[in-house]
Amino acid sequence: MPLRPLHRLISLSVFLLAAAVLAPLRVPAPASAAGAAARSMPQALREKLSRPLLRYDQPEEAQELYRLKRAPRGEKAVPVERYLQAIEQMRFMPQHSTVRRAVLPTRSDLAQQGTTPLAAADLGAWTPLGPGNIGGRTRVLVIDPRSPRTLYAGGVAGGIWKSTDGAVSWQPLTDLLPNLAIGSLAMDPANSNVLYAGTGEGYFNGDSVRGAGIFKTIDGGATWHRLVVTADNANFYYVNDIKISSRNSSRVYAATNTGIFRSLNGGATWTQVFKATAFGGCLDLALRTDTPTDTLFAACGTFEQGSILRNAAAEGNGAWSAVLTDPQMGRTSLAIAPSNQNVIYAMAASNASGNYNQGLLAVFRSTTGGAAGSWTAQVRNTSKSKLGTLLLSNPVIAYLKECGFANSDVFLNQGWYDNALAVDPKDPNRLWAGGVDLFRSDDGGKTWGLASYWWATSDQGNAPSYAHADQHVIVFHPLYNGTTIKTMFVGNDGGIFKTLDARALTAKTTAGVCDPTIPPDVWQPLNNGYAVTQFYDGKPYPDGTRYFGGTQDNGTVRGDDTAGANDWAQILGGDGGFVAVDPTNTDTLYAENTGPSLVKTTDGGTNWVDATKGLNLNDDYLFIVPFAMDPANPQRLWLGGTSLWRTTDGAAHWTQASAPVPGSQNKIVSAVAIDPTNANHVLAGTVEGFILRSDTALTDTSATHWRSSQPQAGYLSWLAIDPSNSSVAYATYSTFGTTHVWKSVDGGTTWTALGGTGAGALPDIPVQSVAVDPAHANSIYLGTDLGVFSSTDGGATWLVENTGFANAATDSLTIRQGTGGQRDLFAFSHGRGAWKVALP
Repeated sequence: MPLRPLHRLISLSVFLLAAAVLAPLRVPAPASAAGAAARSMPQALREKLSRPLLRYDQPEEAQELYRLKRAPRGEKAVPVERYLQAIEQMRFMPQHSTVRRAVLPTRSDLAQQGTTPLAAADLGAWTPLGPGNIGGRTRVLVIDPRSPRTLYAGGVAGGIWKSTDGAVSWQPLTDLLPNLAIGSLAMDPANSNVLYAGTGEGYFNGDSVRGAGIFKTIDGGATWHRLVVTADNANFYYVNDIKISSRNSSRVYAATNTGIFRSLNGGATWTQVFKATAFGGCLDLALRTDTPTDTLFAACGTFEQGSILRNAAAEGNGAWSAVLTDPQMGRTSLAIAPSNQNVIYAMAASNASGNYNQGLLAVFRSTTGGAAGSWTAQVRNTSKSKLGTLLLSNPVIAYLKECGFANSDVFLNQGWYDNALAVDPKDPNRLWAGGVDLFRSDDGGKTWGLASYWWATSDQGNAPSYAHADQHVIVFHPLYNGTTIKTMFVGNDGGIFKTLDARALTAKTTAGVCDPTIPPDVWQPLNNGYAVTQFYDGKPYPDGTRYFGGTQDNGTVRGDDTAGANDWAQILGGDGGFVAVDPTNTDTLYAENTGPSLVKTTDGGTNWVDATKGLNLNDDYLFIVPFAMDPANPQRLWLGGTSLWRTTDGAAHWTQASAPVPGSQNKIVSAVAIDPTNANHVLAGTVEGFILRSDTALTDTSATHWRSSQPQAGYLSWLAIDPSNSSVAYATYSTFGTTHVWKSVDGGTTWTALGGTGAGALPDIPVQSVAVDPAHANSIYLGTDLGVFSSTDGGATWLVENTGFANAATDSLTIRQGTGGQRDLFAFSHGRGAWKVALP
């Protein structure tokens, strides 16, 4: 399916939502029960939806930006195998201690000498700041049946995590792997120390988050190795699901982007047993555990015609047959009832146009083992009960009118993205469905009740019925009995949650949809140190004890040293982006959502106002719009779209400060830097790699063509001007296959490549950010997709700085200089939260 254009990332659904919510934002006073509920509860939702460009999650657009920043020119996919090549190269690079400003031995040298890894204090003493309570997109969760307090979870940008205390705390297991997107995870039923992790996230309609095969551990996650035959193998770029036979744990099945694969020897070799032709390949598997043979079901296809297949003897020469192919069937999830495995369910998204496009098509059920002709539609999107048709939609948005929140309803559907199904272990008629919110049916899928509310939040905290939006996995406690133990876990875009009563009442009426206090279900977040939050940008406050940043699908969040890593707070909802803090008045903050959506607060984040007056909102902008504050004057800010924009009055009004930027297709600004000693000297970079310079920036107009150069083609990710020498500037590129760092000694007019040489050569990995040490002009820090690198000689050679840090994409670096001499380097990563290290 073709990708959507990058630079028109404000989708039609956003405008429809804006029209519905903003016209007008008042709650009528109908006499109905729904109206009564609406009168008492609209404020939380209103605050989330009251801005026209706010949409709480845009996963497809976010992944397209991820791809655009990294994919080699002319290619659609990110070549993730190069991360593994880079890690191997890093073994032979000298390491660097920030605290000691010392070059240390390579990892290879230490291994050959038999020396234990250097202590964190020797390597720079990076401190993880969290957020440990915010979470991030989690597609997989498994629980050890023999030791139920042991859980494993996979973050799509934060690697694999483990808890041994029932999610009271979490520890990362794969920080020194390339933190590939974990899309599937399976535990050996005969040996819980053996797990398989499939990489790649194959649910999107573009090659955004490619994986690198299957990894395996035999020691409970302490060490992982990649299964050789899945390495650099296009058949395993997207490993969407893995199942292990309960009859013989050497038999492993994988659903991938090209079909179904089987291993009969614990992953050593694989055979393709079904070749998929539908877009997306096969995305879900369900395996019976009560038959003498491996009876395996597979759901294949997304965005195109999908189908469900069955093989009654998948371990041998059993034949695959299509048992369900309904017209317009898209992505489909499967679930077998543990207490009666003749009962199997399927929940399918719809490919048909109209209100339910990528919303619910139907929930199907077979009670006789899933053979062709045995499936019946329990509910369809044509059913009379509206609530039951919204399993893969945003429920409250589809009920805006009924709730009295707006004049019309809007259907926001994500069945291609969040689509999870699970059956109560003790009741084959009790079925859970996860879309944007969670639903449950107690009659075999015919009628449904709402069981969670993504918008049930306020300044006072989350309501008991709150669980983060976008459900990806539903797992029951291994000892679940439906009476004394009714615990159920879910993984979503906000991490991991649980309920202690998976049989509590659900909301089945309009009033229940409109009022998140009606259902008694209580959800508990389990993100206790589960630091997989994806930052786009972050900044410390001037005193260094507080810090905040914009994140994917978790808003703009703020933490502080006093509260600790597990007590961050969201101060602005939606997808977050770039941020800025006024150093002269730290109650004044700037933040954004997606597109041109800048907002400002003057009371520390309690109230936000629109700060886009004067901007051409119909211009082209990136999904996450770069903006920056002038270090010398916090009233001056710069923002980039197709042109450069300037404000000199704290964003009360914006003025176009350049003619449209050069380029052939993506003529969009991607980075901005302001000279801290000369406000007229401003640099900007573009998606196509142009670097623009002005020395009259404060008086430039829409007719001004800034001087430009293009050191190379590629995505220019960051610019920095040396604070001690305004003639020196650095530019970074995130496109694979390019030179990733460039230096100018004439203020940005000409540029020289800084790739390094010998053991100090920088690997071919995307570089996302750069920071120059004001106290040591030749000390430079790079934020890359594999952590932080540093140079002590102005970029002539590079050192591995990410020891004590994770191999995570580091999108933003900031050096803070305190008034008392304390200096820190802050790093905000896209998948492993925020970090800092003291600078000498």
